[in-house]
Amino acid sequence: MPEAAVRPGQLCCAVVSRWWYRVVVHRVVSDREVEVFYADYGHLQVVRKSWLRFLKCCYLKLPAQAVPCSLARVKPVGGTWSSAATLRFKNLCHFKLVVGIVDEYANGILYFFLCDTSTGQDVYFHSVLRDEGYAHICRRNIPYQEFKGLNLSALYVQPNEKQENA
Repeated sequence: MPEAAVRPGQLCCAVVSRWWYRVVVHRVVSDREVEVFYADYGHLQVVRKSWLRFLKCCYLKLPAQAVPCSLARVKPVGGTWSSAATLRFKNLCHFKLVVGIVDEYANGILYFFLCDTSTGQDVYFHSVLRDEGYAHICRRNIPYQEFKGLNLSALYVQPNEKQENA
């Protein structure tokens, strides 16, 4: 891709380990690297600019398969999720079928509560994170820090007529 096209919000594709993925450029990290959001998988990763390519119009028609999500009504202690909090969250849901209860969908982000119902007593993730000192309960939903600046509308863009005819 030409340097001028590599900018936040650009929907394109990236080749990683010989596989192609639809991505949205999240931010330019350096003259050689960008952070991208995987539109169909939902995570951020730093990749080389040389791995980016324009996306064929036929692949723009399908909306993103990943929806940015966040636990409802919690915020991390200290402002960002610690490695220990992230590990605890992963352990809570590792190899388990969990129930998600939608709280709201606002500004392109789905907020929900997660609950493990596999034991005799339901285990709500936000309560565990609070009780173990990783999170504070709050009255409103706060977007995950890494979602800030992410052009969520680019995930659902449809090609215009000019692109369609190209």
